[in-house]
Amino acid sequence: MTEPKRTSLQRFVESSAFQAVVLSLIIINAVILGAETFSAFEGAPLLKIIDRIIVYAFVVEIGMRIIAWRGAYFRNGWNLFDFLIVAISIGAATSGLAALRAFRVLRVLRVITVIPRMRVVVSALLDSIPGIASVGVVLALIVYVFAVIAANLYGPDHPELFGDVFQAMYTLFQVMTLEGWPDIASQVAETHERSWIFFLTFVMIATFTMLNLFVAIVVRVVEEDSEPVVDDVLENQRAILREIAALREELARRS
Repeated sequence: MTEPKRTSLQRFVESSAFQAVVLSLIIINAVILGAETFSAFEGAPLLKIIDRIIVYAFVVEIGMRIIAWRGAYFRNGWNLFDFLIVAISIGAATSGLAALRAFRVLRVLRVITVIPRMRVVVSALLDSIPGIASVGVVLALIVYVFAVIAANLYGPDHPELFGDVFQAMYTLFQVMTLEGWPDIASQVAETHERSWIFFLTFVMIATFTMLNLFVAIVVRVVEEDSEPVVDDVLENQRAILREIAALREELARRS
């Protein structure tokens, strides 16, 4: 008798209606957390009551999922992530420490665990870390090489920008982000007329080439991680088409 009830509970917690309710609570909670940052709503009793109710609702939800899946629940990484967020939410809701209460905003991250497409994106970002790390090392080497060159060429005249290799790396990092780099280039150009060649070369290599590699790696991994999802959808469609074809054949025989 236990197994059918447990199977029914599994179907209930995975149903679209149940997921919609959880997503609605997450959105309401996010709005409340944002509203509490305004002085007009700060410390409002009604918001505190709703916030506490939502925390209890999350606890009930996680409890239902654990009952439904039992030990299998904790073998899923996303479930552990969800469980950790709810556990932190309980501590933040019952604690008077402002620092700990600030972690209540982590509940918004539960949107990732509720919406499958978001899980695909986050999984792709995690899977792309090795490739991004490799590109990051290459980028760091490029910045270091250009920093040594800049320190030697422009350091004597502009010590505030390129006084040593670390100061030069910091300046080049500002240039790489394209934040105020024309001002830096113009300042150096006052003493070195052809310094524009150095800056344009660095921007082309470090910004337009290397940073695009980061994007390319993430896009490739997203496509790879999305393929199983697409394959499952296509397989489901094929199964439905096969069932429709079988029904048509059966109707044709009976007629």
